[in-house]
Amino acid sequence: MTEIDNLYSEYSDSYERKSKCSNMVVGMAYVPEQEWETPYEVLGGLNRGTLFPSLDKPFFGGGKRL
Repeated sequence: MTEIDNLYSEYSDSYERKSKCSNMVVGMAYVPEQEWETPYEVLGGLNRGTLFPSLDKPFFGGGKRL
């Protein structure tokens, strides 16, 4: 198997992998169950990026710009 075939060959239980990951912590995520709600009309949902009003979270930008 070549390095191209094995995308993770650089990180195969090596000392280098362990040193790169030593500052990382294990994470856990919680995603609550979505309650049913009346969806947007199809075209309105496509424009907003979601069919469901509770998932409609506009992005206003921010952060650093290079």
